[in-house]
Amino acid sequence: MRRATRRPRNAALVAAIRGTGLAVGALPVSFGLALGRGLGRAAHRVLGTPRRLALAHVGIAFPEWSTQRRQEVVRTMFEHAGASFAELSLWPRLRDGDYVHLDPGGAAVLDDALAGGRGAVVITGHVGNWELLAAAMAHRGYPVTVVARRVNDERFNALVASIRAGAGLRVVDRDDPRLVHTLREDLAQGRIVALLIDQDTRGAGVWVPFFGVPARTPPGAAVLALRARAPLVTAFIERRPEGGHLIRLHPVEDVEGRSRDRIVALTARMTAAIEAQIRHNPAEWVWWHQRWRRRA
Repeated sequence: MRRATRRPRNAALVAAIRGTGLAVGALPVSFGLALGRGLGRAAHRVLGTPRRLALAHVGIAFPEWSTQRRQEVVRTMFEHAGASFAELSLWPRLRDGDYVHLDPGGAAVLDDALAGGRGAVVITGHVGNWELLAAAMAHRGYPVTVVARRVNDERFNALVASIRAGAGLRVVDRDDPRLVHTLREDLAQGRIVALLIDQDTRGAGVWVPFFGVPARTPPGAAVLALRARAPLVTAFIERRPEGGHLIRLHPVEDVEGRSRDRIVALTARMTAAIEAQIRHNPAEWVWWHQRWRRRA
């Protein structure tokens, strides 16, 4: 029965998401953000499986925390997810103000990286409003190519693609057989190639520490940077206490050694940077992802 009704259920869900997004986008910003947080709180109560997974994973990362603290982080994570959805709906009215602030030092890091003429490979994780991070950088005039997995359901895929295209992003399918060639061409044109590397994907992987536990991690960012001789940069977006967001960027220092060793070492460095950002803002990471699904 679930298989038979999947298509109409997905169609209804996409329509609901699109309609809710349009409604939120028409509200005053403060009301829209409040509604987004409210939707997140409702999702926390209703979505039992993601809630349980998130609590288990917070326990792996922070075994010293009390149950109460873990539960509070998971509740806040759902609120953050709802607010992030609202921000994307409100982005046409937020983008021309100071809602997303780019750290001046980080801007200098990225400009220096691009000055070499080989583009830049920029990595981040599913921490903070990463879609807003890419949209904000594109709005500032940076040419951004994002690598993303195609959503299986065509309606969902079209919805996500329309949001990213509206933000001025070029999107490349992660499973495209010409992916590496396409990305190297984009780097040669001086573009930013943005990748999220904090999930255990179906493709190639290397084992690196993540919260003290070996985690299978995609090495594509390191491979691409080494092959294209492009600089590596980490980028993170975080909520400011006074409202809005702050973007920080930092260079990733290269390492010496054989090709395989360099790939693993660079992937470990980037993963350590993601972990540090999560420790800084633990409620802004998607804890329901099964990061340690496979064990070394």
